[in-house]
Amino acid sequence: MASPTLKRVKTLVFILIFLIILVFAAGMYIFRSAALNINRDQYIVLNSESNPISLSQQLEREAGLKFPKFFLFLADQMNMAPFMKKGRYQVTPKMTLIELVRLFREGKMKTADLVIAPGISLDNFASRCGSKLEADTISFYEILEDETFLSTLGFTSQTVYAMILPDKYNVYWHETPDELMIRLKKEHDKFWNSERKGKLERCGLTQLEVSILASIVSKETNKTDEMPKIAGMYINRLKIGMPLQADPSVKFALNQPGLKRILNEHLQVESPYNTYKNKGLPPGPICIPGKASIDAVLNFEEHKFIYMCAKEDFSGYHNFADNYNTHLKFAAVYRKALDARGIK
Repeated sequence: MASPTLKRVKTLVFILIFLIILVFAAGMYIFRSAALNINRDQYIVLNSESNPISLSQQLEREAGLKFPKFFLFLADQMNMAPFMKKGRYQVTPKMTLIELVRLFREGKMKTADLVIAPGISLDNFASRCGSKLEADTISFYEILEDETFLSTLGFTSQTVYAMILPDKYNVYWHETPDELMIRLKKEHDKFWNSERKGKLERCGLTQLEVSILASIVSKETNKTDEMPKIAGMYINRLKIGMPLQADPSVKFALNQPGLKRILNEHLQVESPYNTYKNKGLPPGPICIPGKASIDAVLNFEEHKFIYMCAKEDFSGYHNFADNYNTHLKFAAVYRKALDARGIK
């Protein structure tokens, strides 16, 4: 028969085992259950001063962190503090404590797709950046006018259009305006490979001049199959010393991009971008040139056309002519189509 002492020992051992199992089960529940009291994904923003304690408080306040002490314990065990980085992080309703700590320890910041479309203005570019990134639109617009900074990239506020290439860029939310511009400069340099540079001599233009002409082509049409023909027409005008007479440049000079019809009064504007009054290319691009339009200039179509006029069917294509009389006939048909639609 067991002694009372042995019975007490067995009882204590049983209780101890039970408590261990209970603590283990509680721990498993805590570490495996959802750590946040949210019903949809949301963002947590860390700054350069963030630390585990401030993050725990922030998670409690903004995402209903259920087990702050366990979060801090786990953060300490997983050595989270040295790896925390400024940025925007996406947390989800089903995240466990381990997943939460790992998110911030591994710096899995939420990225965004910044889409830069061909033919947009710098205002539009700055607005798109401001809507996707931490810095506001004004900050991005200011960097586009910062001559000192732009000079380090080899551009000016007048030519920076040529540096920005249309594409979809995956960016970090906290990426600053200067960081983004440096990144875009690297993408620009990669785009201008030896093959493209080798074609400059054929068109008789510098790299910047190609981008300037490409910006005009981008505004003339979105029909990529017609771009080389339009580029060839403008290069023909440049070769004979004829003004480019590009309507998109006049709209740029007037700051009226939505102007439907160019009238004689519009052609009187005093501006280096008025290619009716000034020969040669304008001093800078009039928009962010598309990659297709840049390649269209580099691979321009050789022909004898020096005139073009939008087709009367409003298809986006053009009628081309190698003499003024034929051009006048095309222009008259197009004006009649404009009048029929009430476009003034």
